[in-house]
Amino acid sequence: MAWTVLRNSGKYTGYYRIPGVKDPLSAGTFVQEKEALRKAQKAEDEARQPGALDPRLGKLTWGSWFTEWHESRSLAYSTDMTYRSTADCHLMPGWRDTKLADIESLHVSRWVRKMQREGVSVWTVRSALMLLKTSLNAAVHAKRIHLNPATHVPYPDLPEGLERYLTPEEVERITFYMNGINALIVWVSVQTGMRFGEVSGLHWPRLNLERGSIQIVEKYDQKANAIDPLPKDNEQRSVPLPTDLVEMLVQYRDFAAPDQQRTCGLRHTAGRCIGDLVFRGPRGAALKSNDFGRGPWKRALEQAGIVDRVRPHDMRHTYASWLLQQGVSLPELAMMMGHADWEVTKKYAHLCPSATHETVRQALTDHRRIAQRIANDHHATLSNATPEIDDQAV
Repeated sequence: MAWTVLRNSGKYTGYYRIPGVKDPLSAGTFVQEKEALRKAQKAEDEARQPGALDPRLGKLTWGSWFTEWHESRSLAYSTDMTYRSTADCHLMPGWRDTKLADIESLHVSRWVRKMQREGVSVWTVRSALMLLKTSLNAAVHAKRIHLNPATHVPYPDLPEGLERYLTPEEVERITFYMNGINALIVWVSVQTGMRFGEVSGLHWPRLNLERGSIQIVEKYDQKANAIDPLPKDNEQRSVPLPTDLVEMLVQYRDFAAPDQQRTCGLRHTAGRCIGDLVFRGPRGAALKSNDFGRGPWKRALEQAGIVDRVRPHDMRHTYASWLLQQGVSLPELAMMMGHADWEVTKKYAHLCPSATHETVRQALTDHRRIAQRIANDHHATLSNATPEIDDQAV
């Protein structure tokens, strides 16, 4: 039952209780006692609805929530360190002591503009905003808050030429200047969207060349020199292989790959090793992104005449751009790329083909033709159903 308490100021505070909570909760202080009672009754009714949030949860600060949420995640060492560094440098100063329930969209927009005015790079601003959005999405799922206030805050645009996707012709030029194994690594990357650590940690039993698919469940962590399992949310996945890539992998397995060993020889942080690695670096060591990027990748770019800033990780972005340009939806892309949160996939949204004037015109024309055909059929039916006039009856 809701009730009110008269304050020394002459105003009234409305109180109510919810099941399982010992102390009464305040609905606010008001000049009119009726208003205070009405607000308390409304808050009590809402709190008793199925799936309602505990009003106290929104009082948790963002800093405390980030620590609680981030500690529950299963991330690669390098990814974990990157997120913690981003949070410490760019999120904690502004959001550490802010209650989750007090964060508003306007505040987030101002925070983004403040970083831009301070000269923070656009990549860093986008990364910081993505981390904030992802943490607030998790707060919604955990029923700490009703809605994510940062959902509609746009990511800052990248300067022209900074966002780089390779064309099929550029990939052909790059692989032309590589040996067969390095070229195959590039084609696997751009045609599966696998992270470089996932390519490095790929074991032969995960390849199903008969069905044309790869099961992605682990990755190589070059800092720890170990094989780590992928989180079991959306990152573990199966991706299809195009026919030409299957043929290349079959030829590699049968004629070029080293003899397969029973295990890969690397430490597995979880589970046991099920077979040998598909790809290895120089002298049989595990394939490392730094060595690949500074070696065969850099040399091939120079020989191919590609002078733009193109990293090995851009092969993953290239995969996303190719799929979206062919009509694959964002939800399908998120599943193929192993994105645990939609915020990561949304950065590719601008690559989705938009409706041009001609597309819209054609769609409207098609609808008009269908409507006219239906109308003509209807008129024809009416004409056939009209009885003939009997001259003798006139």
